Amino acid sequence: MLLALCVAVNGLAQQHLTVKEFLRLSPSDTTSYVVTGVVEKVRSSTSGSFYLKDATGTLLVYGLQDPAAAGRSFKQMDIVKGDTLTVLGRFTIYAGTTLEMKDGRLLRKADGPEHNVSFYDRMERRPVFQGKEGREGLAAFGRWVQTHVRRDVGKGLVTVSFVVGRNGRVQEVQVFRSTNPALNEEAMRVVKSSPKWKPALADGEPVRMPYKVDVVF
Repeated sequence: MLLALCVAVNGLAQQHLTVKEFLRLSPSDTTSYVVTGVVEKVRSSTSGSFYLKDATGTLLVYGLQDPAAAGRSFKQMDIVKGDTLTVLGRFTIYAGTTLEMKDGRLLRKADGPEHNVSFYDRMERRPVFQGKEGREGLAAFGRWVQTHVRRDVGKGLVTVSFVVGRNGRVQEVQVFRSTNPALNEEAMRVVKSSPKWKPALADGEPVRMPYKVDVVF
Protein backbone atom coordinates (compact mmCIF):
# COMPACT_ATOMS: atom_id res chain seq x y z
CA MET A 1 0.00 0.00 0.00
CA LEU A 2 1.48 3.35 -1.06
CA LEU A 3 1.79 6.26 1.35
CA ALA A 4 -0.58 9.18 0.89
CA LEU A 5 2.15 11.71 1.69
CA CYS A 6 2.79 14.05 -1.25
CA VAL A 7 5.52 16.57 -1.97
CA ALA A 8 5.14 19.63 -4.18
CA VAL A 9 7.71 19.66 -7.00
CA ASN A 10 7.56 22.58 -9.44
CA GLY A 11 4.03 23.21 -8.30
CA LEU A 12 2.95 19.61 -8.87
CA ALA A 13 2.15 17.09 -6.13
CA GLN A 14 4.50 14.10 -6.14
CA GLN A 15 3.90 11.05 -3.99
CA HIS A 16 6.57 10.37 -1.35
CA LEU A 17 7.44 6.68 -0.94
CA THR A 18 9.70 4.67 1.30
CA VAL A 19 12.47 2.68 -0.36
CA LYS A 20 10.51 -0.54 0.17
CA GLU A 21 7.43 0.90 -1.48
CA PHE A 22 9.45 2.26 -4.38
CA LEU A 23 11.06 -1.12 -5.04
CA ARG A 24 7.59 -2.73 -5.18
CA LEU A 25 6.49 -0.56 -8.11
CA SER A 26 5.76 -2.06 -11.51
CA PRO A 27 8.28 -1.43 -14.30
CA SER A 28 5.34 -0.27 -16.40
CA ASP A 29 4.68 2.57 -13.95
CA THR A 30 6.19 5.69 -15.56
CA THR A 31 5.23 7.99 -12.69
CA SER A 32 8.06 9.75 -10.84
CA TYR A 33 8.08 9.39 -7.06
CA VAL A 34 9.95 11.10 -4.22
CA VAL A 35 12.24 9.12 -1.91
CA THR A 36 14.30 10.40 1.03
CA GLY A 37 17.24 8.59 2.59
CA VAL A 38 20.87 8.65 3.63
CA VAL A 39 23.68 7.96 1.16
CA GLU A 40 25.09 4.59 2.18
CA LYS A 41 27.77 4.43 -0.51
CA VAL A 42 28.72 6.28 -3.68
CA ARG A 43 29.01 3.64 -6.39
CA SER A 44 30.30 5.87 -9.21
CA SER A 45 30.75 9.62 -9.25
CA THR A 46 31.14 9.46 -13.05
CA SER A 47 27.68 8.04 -13.72
CA GLY A 48 26.13 9.64 -10.64
CA SER A 49 25.09 6.37 -9.02
CA PHE A 50 24.86 5.67 -5.30
CA TYR A 51 22.95 3.69 -2.68
CA LEU A 52 20.25 5.53 -0.73
CA LYS A 53 19.06 3.95 2.50
CA ASP A 54 16.07 4.56 4.78
CA ALA A 55 14.49 2.50 7.56
CA THR A 56 12.86 0.13 5.04
CA GLY A 57 15.69 -0.72 2.68
CA THR A 58 18.37 0.40 0.22
CA LEU A 59 17.81 1.85 -3.25
CA LEU A 60 20.28 2.17 -6.11
CA VAL A 61 19.94 5.61 -7.74
CA TYR A 62 21.53 5.89 -11.18
CA GLY A 63 22.28 9.03 -13.19
CA LEU A 64 21.38 11.70 -10.63
CA GLN A 65 20.80 15.18 -12.05
CA ASP A 66 20.40 18.57 -10.42
CA PRO A 67 17.55 20.54 -12.05
CA ALA A 68 18.48 23.62 -10.01
CA ALA A 69 21.88 23.83 -11.74
CA ALA A 70 21.76 22.56 -15.31
CA GLY A 71 24.98 20.93 -16.42
CA ARG A 72 26.34 20.48 -12.90
CA SER A 73 28.08 17.12 -12.64
CA PHE A 74 27.57 14.62 -9.84
CA LYS A 75 31.05 15.41 -8.52
CA GLN A 76 30.14 19.09 -8.35
CA MET A 77 27.10 18.21 -6.22
CA ASP A 78 29.60 17.12 -3.53
CA ILE A 79 27.57 14.12 -2.42
CA VAL A 80 29.33 11.77 -0.03
CA LYS A 81 28.44 8.95 2.32
CA GLY A 82 26.19 10.11 5.16
CA ASP A 83 24.42 12.92 3.28
CA THR A 84 20.63 13.00 3.48
CA LEU A 85 19.01 13.37 0.06
CA THR A 86 15.50 13.75 -1.27
CA VAL A 87 15.33 12.57 -4.88
CA LEU A 88 12.65 12.26 -7.54
CA GLY A 89 12.62 9.56 -10.17
CA ARG A 90 10.91 6.57 -11.71
CA PHE A 91 11.37 2.89 -11.03
CA THR A 92 13.16 0.70 -13.56
CA ILE A 93 14.74 -2.73 -13.79
CA TYR A 94 18.12 -2.76 -15.52
CA ALA A 95 19.25 -5.87 -17.40
CA GLY A 96 16.27 -7.75 -15.98
CA THR A 97 17.71 -7.98 -12.47
CA THR A 98 18.85 -4.62 -11.03
CA LEU A 99 16.10 -2.61 -9.34
CA GLU A 100 16.89 1.09 -9.39
CA MET A 101 15.79 4.68 -9.73
CA LYS A 102 17.00 5.86 -13.13
CA ASP A 103 17.83 9.48 -14.00
CA GLY A 104 16.79 10.74 -10.59
CA ARG A 105 16.55 14.44 -9.83
CA LEU A 106 18.05 15.98 -6.70
CA LEU A 107 15.42 17.91 -4.74
CA ARG A 108 17.13 18.48 -1.39
CA LYS A 109 20.49 17.73 0.20
CA ALA A 110 21.70 17.94 3.80
CA ASP A 111 25.40 17.37 4.45
CA GLY A 112 26.20 14.45 6.71
CA PRO A 113 29.10 13.96 9.16
CA GLU A 114 31.43 12.75 6.38
CA HIS A 115 31.71 16.34 5.15
CA ASN A 116 33.71 17.10 8.30
CA VAL A 117 36.21 14.36 7.43
CA SER A 118 39.20 15.02 5.18
CA PHE A 119 39.36 13.52 1.69
CA TYR A 120 42.20 11.21 2.72
CA ASP A 121 40.27 9.90 5.72
CA ARG A 122 37.28 9.18 3.49
CA MET A 123 39.36 7.00 1.22
CA GLU A 124 38.37 3.36 1.14
CA ARG A 125 41.83 2.23 0.06
CA ARG A 126 45.25 3.86 -0.27
CA PRO A 127 47.46 2.90 -3.24
CA VAL A 128 48.75 -0.67 -3.06
CA PHE A 129 52.25 -1.68 -4.23
CA GLN A 130 53.07 -5.38 -4.40
CA GLY A 131 50.36 -6.26 -1.90
CA LYS A 132 51.15 -3.51 0.63
CA GLU A 133 48.84 -0.54 1.15
CA GLY A 134 49.44 3.10 2.01
CA ARG A 135 52.66 3.88 3.88
CA GLU A 136 53.69 0.25 3.79
CA GLY A 137 53.22 0.29 0.02
CA LEU A 138 55.34 3.43 -0.31
CA ALA A 139 58.07 1.84 1.84
CA ALA A 140 57.95 -1.29 -0.34
CA PHE A 141 58.25 0.90 -3.42
CA GLY A 142 61.25 2.65 -1.88
CA ARG A 143 62.96 -0.70 -1.42
CA TRP A 144 62.10 -1.68 -4.99
CA VAL A 145 63.64 1.56 -6.27
CA GLN A 146 66.86 0.95 -4.33
CA THR A 147 67.27 -2.51 -5.85
CA HIS A 148 66.90 -1.15 -9.40
CA VAL A 149 68.97 2.03 -9.28
CA ARG A 150 72.44 2.04 -10.85
CA ARG A 151 75.31 2.39 -8.37
CA ASP A 152 77.97 3.63 -10.79
CA VAL A 153 76.53 7.09 -11.43
CA GLY A 154 77.74 8.81 -8.25
CA LYS A 155 76.66 9.45 -4.68
CA GLY A 156 73.90 11.55 -3.26
CA LEU A 157 70.17 11.76 -2.50
CA VAL A 158 67.35 12.59 -4.90
CA THR A 159 63.77 13.05 -3.68
CA VAL A 160 61.34 12.29 -6.49
CA SER A 161 57.67 13.29 -6.51
CA PHE A 162 55.14 11.27 -8.48
CA VAL A 163 51.46 10.44 -8.73
CA VAL A 164 49.84 7.02 -8.65
CA GLY A 165 47.17 7.59 -11.30
CA ARG A 166 43.64 6.27 -11.54
CA ASN A 167 44.93 3.50 -13.81
CA GLY A 168 47.57 2.47 -11.25
CA ARG A 169 50.46 3.77 -13.35
CA VAL A 170 53.17 6.06 -11.93
CA GLN A 171 52.78 9.49 -13.55
CA GLU A 172 54.04 13.08 -13.33
CA VAL A 173 57.51 12.05 -12.15
CA GLN A 174 59.61 15.07 -11.12
CA VAL A 175 62.69 15.83 -9.04
CA PHE A 176 61.55 17.47 -5.82
CA ARG A 177 64.98 17.89 -4.21
CA SER A 178 68.51 16.76 -5.11
CA THR A 179 71.98 16.88 -3.56
CA ASN A 180 73.60 15.93 -6.87
CA PRO A 181 71.84 16.99 -10.13
CA ALA A 182 73.90 14.43 -12.05
CA LEU A 183 71.78 11.73 -10.40
CA ASN A 184 68.38 13.18 -11.33
CA GLU A 185 67.94 11.39 -14.63
CA GLU A 186 68.69 7.97 -13.17
CA ALA A 187 66.36 8.55 -10.20
CA MET A 188 63.49 9.53 -12.49
CA ARG A 189 64.20 6.63 -14.85
CA VAL A 190 63.80 4.08 -12.08
CA VAL A 191 60.64 5.65 -10.62
CA LYS A 192 59.07 5.84 -14.10
CA SER A 193 59.78 2.14 -14.63
CA SER A 194 57.67 1.17 -11.60
CA PRO A 195 55.38 -1.84 -11.88
CA LYS A 196 51.68 -1.06 -11.87
CA TRP A 197 50.06 -0.22 -8.52
CA LYS A 198 46.49 -0.74 -7.40
CA PRO A 199 45.12 2.82 -7.29
CA ALA A 200 43.53 4.47 -4.27
CA LEU A 201 39.75 4.21 -3.97
CA ALA A 202 37.37 6.89 -2.75
CA ASP A 203 33.59 6.74 -3.05
CA GLY A 204 33.98 3.51 -4.96
CA GLU A 205 36.17 4.98 -7.71
CA PRO A 206 39.92 5.09 -8.43
CA VAL A 207 41.51 8.42 -7.45
CA ARG A 208 44.94 9.97 -7.89
CA MET A 209 47.42 9.99 -5.02
CA PRO A 210 50.64 12.07 -4.90
CA TYR A 211 53.76 10.65 -3.24
CA LYS A 212 57.47 11.38 -2.73
CA VAL A 213 60.26 8.81 -2.50
CA ASP A 214 63.95 9.20 -1.55
CA VAL A 215 66.40 7.60 -3.95
CA VAL A 216 69.76 7.06 -2.26
CA PHE A 217 72.93 6.61 -4.36
